[in-house]
Amino acid sequence: MQLYRRTSSPCVASGPTISITSSCADCFARLLFRPAMNRSTSRLLSAVIFLAAITGAQAASDPTVVIEKPKARTATGGFCRIVSDGTLSGVWGPTSLPTLAFTIGPGSAMADAMRANKGRYTGPGKYPNVIIAVYLGKTALDDTYAGLGTVVLNADGRTGSFVLNNGSASGHFDCGLPPKS
Repeated sequence: MQLYRRTSSPCVASGPTISITSSCADCFARLLFRPAMNRSTSRLLSAVIFLAAITGAQAASDPTVVIEKPKARTATGGFCRIVSDGTLSGVWGPTSLPTLAFTIGPGSAMADAMRANKGRYTGPGKYPNVIIAVYLGKTALDDTYAGLGTVVLNADGRTGSFVLNNGSASGHFDCGLPPKS
C-alpha cells in the first residue's frame, strides 16, 4: 500500500493513497481528522509526525559562543568534553586561538597558582571561580581577557553563560550536545 504521493494540487486524499504537497502546512491536520481515513492509517501518520517532532527537537545545534562584553563577537565550532578526572573542558572558535576556553574541575591548568575552584564537574549548575579565557585579538597577547569567573551550565546540559569576576568579559555558549566523557 502506498502511503503518500507528491502532487502539485494542495491536500488531496483519496482511498489508501494520501497526496501531500510541501506548500500545504495544514494538510496533515486535515488528513488526521478526515473521517474517511481508516483508524490505523491515521494512527500511523500521527506516530510519524510525533517522532519527527521529537527528533527535530533533540537535534544537535552547532557549538557556538556569543561574546557580549567587551565586544560583540560570535564564533562557531568547538566542544565541551568531560575528562576522566571529572574536569569539564569547553573550547569555542579556532583551535589555534579559541575565542572562549574554560575548565571546570581538578584538571584545570594553573588552578593552584590562580587559586581556582578545583571541585569536580557534577552536571548543570553554577561553577564559581573557574579559569576562563576570552581571546578577541590575533594573538594571545592582543585583546585578551582571562582570569577567574563564573560559568553556569543550564538544565539542558549544553547551553550556559560565563562572566569574569572583574566584569571585563561575559557571554553565553552552546556546546552543541551535552558534554560526554
